[in-house]
Amino acid sequence: MSSPLVLLKAFVLLLALILVPMAVFGLCCTVTWQGILLSSSVGMIGLGPLMWCVGHERESLLQGRMGKSLLLASIAGFAVVDWQSPDGRTAEGARVHTRYSKSDGRHVPWSIGSLLPEVDQIHLGYAVAVAFDPLFTRKQRTELSAMTDTLYAEMNADPEFIAIGSALPAIYREMSFEEFRDGHYFHYIPASVDRAKPTPTLVFLHGSGGNFKVYLWLLSKVADETGCTVIAPTFGMGNWEKRGAYEAITLAIADAGKHAAIDPDQIHLMGLSNGGKGVCLAESQPGPQFRSLIFLSGVFHNRIKPAELAARLKQRPVLILSGGNDDRVPWDYVSSYAEKLRAGGLSVTTHPFAEDDHFLFFRQREEVLRFVAEWLKSLPKPAVAP
Repeated sequence: MSSPLVLLKAFVLLLALILVPMAVFGLCCTVTWQGILLSSSVGMIGLGPLMWCVGHERESLLQGRMGKSLLLASIAGFAVVDWQSPDGRTAEGARVHTRYSKSDGRHVPWSIGSLLPEVDQIHLGYAVAVAFDPLFTRKQRTELSAMTDTLYAEMNADPEFIAIGSALPAIYREMSFEEFRDGHYFHYIPASVDRAKPTPTLVFLHGSGGNFKVYLWLLSKVADETGCTVIAPTFGMGNWEKRGAYEAITLAIADAGKHAAIDPDQIHLMGLSNGGKGVCLAESQPGPQFRSLIFLSGVFHNRIKPAELAARLKQRPVLILSGGNDDRVPWDYVSSYAEKLRAGGLSVTTHPFAEDDHFLFFRQREEVLRFVAEWLKSLPKPAVAP
């Protein structure tokens, strides 16, 4: 047997050993027909060439043809998934948009984060978390999976939210050490808003795991009730302590203002979980001023002391919502940080959800959204210059 053929068969075997387990894992976790088709196509890419090689070795014409058929079927499967995957575009008059604050930012259609429906990617993440995160239990996975399916089913009834695609390709670029800071952000503008008139804005920073668009869908309810727009910058896996985090926030605000006018005196900054680290960066560099800060199950930046944050923001209102049974961000840690912020002069409102854990946003979504909306509406309006 010639050396090139031996190398080819070794490569085909290695390909099968990598892709077939990936496909089986995907089939065990995905819940959409697109996810099942994509996982099956990945498996057929692994099995097709292997079956052709086996047929060649055994001089079996049937096995060779079956291998070719599997390979062709996988290509067709990828084509179908690509055809139905959203391109991230909505009409300028739509309520929700995918935007890029950097000129070189663009939608990447053939990445796994674009092809695989976001709900399937979250289910894959839950499965990985159970295996590698000692704090993430099987019970939590079961409960969160059911809540996730419900939320995405409700969100996917809105064609505009389907069309904006997913921000999750950024997490795979960060994991593979590629540049993930492309300026991506989601932008929600309530139908009732006059886009030419300066409007209050809520800037939302996602937590670890990525900028799930279901977060924006949940916050759109606050936006509709309060009449504010929502800007949700994407920052890879959500490591807001990394270089470029504050630039991502400020660039998104500046770019969003080109599409719907922003009231500079009413910009509110909100962080979920690891997004709290980004909130702690507020006004640490030149840029917009923030009317208030909101921490939801928030992680605080360990290199920014409460006294430093309080001195920088000077009497700004702060809302802290967290779970009393949060084993990732214990309430004692949260309340201690809040007291230090108060001592520094900030006006801090805290509310523990006594029986809830770190996944408060999904578990108590209606109560959390009601609390945030009412708190925002209760803030005194900024003084109007004479």
